[in-house]
Amino acid sequence: MGDQVYRMKDGEELPVEPTGTLLINGWLPGVWVAYSTNPITLPGGLATVDLSDGTGVLAGFLVTGPQHNQPVEQLSDMWTTETRQRDGGDVHADWGPIDAGGAFELDDQLQLQRIGSRVVTMVVPPTGYHQFYVFETENLAERTIPGTGAALTYSSGDKLYVSNRGRLTSEQESVSHVWTGYVVGNAGSNDEGDFIYTVAAVA
Repeated sequence: MGDQVYRMKDGEELPVEPTGTLLINGWLPGVWVAYSTNPITLPGGLATVDLSDGTGVLAGFLVTGPQHNQPVEQLSDMWTTETRQRDGGDVHADWGPIDAGGAFELDDQLQLQRIGSRVVTMVVPPTGYHQFYVFETENLAERTIPGTGAALTYSSGDKLYVSNRGRLTSEQESVSHVWTGYVVGNAGSNDEGDFIYTVAAVA
């Protein structure tokens, strides 16, 4: 598992095949997805998923990935292709799948280190307790037009939604944005950055 989302306890998992926007742009672990109508093309995947905009059915969030476009840009499975770092500047490496296909990576002794895979792990909400380092830090207005919005705060018991770019947020960005079933258990900071704990709750 990457250092963007830590599983604190349990959580139902499903192997899924990312498609659409996810394959084009890559993704950070912790991004939320929706079920896709694209057919399954890889063995092992039980469903296909694409980036969620926070409305409709929330399939869950990915805890591994991303796969980058071919050819491989860099051998990391965690970075978006634009910034290659977490919000706040974290530069930890998270090794796993190395590209969008089934490519191999060998060390200097020609020993197999990693093999790429496009089937990744999705947690089905609202199950388990998780620590997220990837979440929105500014509201939609501020992300859209800087200077017009505000920073987001996270307090114990706050309901968590999914933003228009697939990240956890304490803001319900529209009446169409649905609750994830999680609330904030705790928010804080450590040597890896700011985090929130998510706790499953009953509506």
